[in-house]
Amino acid sequence: MFKELRQVLLDVVHLRDTTDVRGTIDNIRNSIVIKGYNVWILACGAMLASIGLDTNSAAVIIGAMLISPLMSPILGIGLSVGINDREHLVLALKNFGIAVGASLGVSLIYFLITPLGRPTEEIMNRTYPTILDVLVAIFGGIAGIVAGSRKDKTNAIPGVAIATALMPPLCVSGFGMAGMIRGDLPNAWEIFGGALYLFFINSVFIALSTYLIVRFLRFPFVDYVDDRTRRRAVRWTTAFAVLVILPSVYFMYNVWLKARVESDIDRFIIEQVNNANHEAIKRSFEMNDSLSTLSLVMAGPPLTQDSIRFLVEQLPDYGLEDFRLNILQSPGQLRKDELLDESTLKALEAVQPGLMALQGQIDSLHHLYRRQTGDTVLLRAMRQEMGALFPDLESFGLAQEAVFPGNKALPDTLAVLLPNWKPNLRASARREQEARLVAWLRLKLDVDTLLIARP
Repeated sequence: MFKELRQVLLDVVHLRDTTDVRGTIDNIRNSIVIKGYNVWILACGAMLASIGLDTNSAAVIIGAMLISPLMSPILGIGLSVGINDREHLVLALKNFGIAVGASLGVSLIYFLITPLGRPTEEIMNRTYPTILDVLVAIFGGIAGIVAGSRKDKTNAIPGVAIATALMPPLCVSGFGMAGMIRGDLPNAWEIFGGALYLFFINSVFIALSTYLIVRFLRFPFVDYVDDRTRRRAVRWTTAFAVLVILPSVYFMYNVWLKARVESDIDRFIIEQVNNANHEAIKRSFEMNDSLSTLSLVMAGPPLTQDSIRFLVEQLPDYGLEDFRLNILQSPGQLRKDELLDESTLKALEAVQPGLMALQGQIDSLHHLYRRQTGDTVLLRAMRQEMGALFPDLESFGLAQEAVFPGNKALPDTLAVLLPNWKPNLRASARREQEARLVAWLRLKLDVDTLLIARP
């Protein structure tokens, strides 16, 4: 019974009977060389991928992946190693270098002249490879060589091209290089290195998968390899693969850690912050080794200082004990909060000692209220002036950020500017206008510090 079941399973998964060994070797060898029409197709694929990344268009990126001939030299490398064909291994490595250089060059030129050139979601998604990308490359490579070695060709190759996605990370590296040259991309090195590492992962493990399947299907060696040499090659290949994988494991751990923190923050917001009167309409967080920060933009009536203190005390219950809580509320809402505190203080005057001290606090709140009422009139006048002085500013907001450090009884309050510039404004012009705008607002509002919150 067991033997019969084993035979059935072997019949289901067998590959050797339908393998076209000679045809597979010839097809891969013939497609290794990148010249003539292949160069044109490669350049068009790189340009399409760059445009798709720049415009955040997944459809255009998929089209670029389908037409790109980048996979051919990689399959050639895996095949040549698998059958010990040194001549074609050198040829495949040479043409792989040509393909990489040409693709990087096209994407670099595009991102140097594009009027957009900002990090999009499609770009940033390719800068943080993990162990999952290694698995995609392995199984994509296996599917590619298995499909390509059949006597009856299948339609799996286009799907492999989309899954392994060789061209987009290479073009993202070109985007990072362009950012370094222009000097207006703060994390250009991070983008360049992360995307190039993703491309390297894909290339290495597609070649490795090709090598493994070629040996599994027992393709004939071109040059004889003795057992000692073969064992040494296996050891070196294994060590190299492990070294390539290690950074992706570290990145995967960071992704898992960030996802866990995001889940904890969402639970904290749902269970402690959001209620019938309040809602966190935007949240952001920054993780550091010493002190991390959670920032919440609140809608609804303002949170009192006691409410903020209570939220800070709840952070450890959600695994967020290393986080500092920042609450962002509008000055208009804070004005109502000050009035609420004033009425509470008046009610306590008859029963608590220190009447004069309490009255002084009430007077201060009245003064603050009058000042903020004047600020509202000032803001209306400023809006008209800003339209004339800064025509590229579509809209703006002003808020107060309550920074509530754990070692203070009361929060620090800072003025925050939320500018919204026209999308077609160049980064250098935006930085220049923001500097002028901040200097102008500090003079108008009579404040020493004015922060900028970017969308």
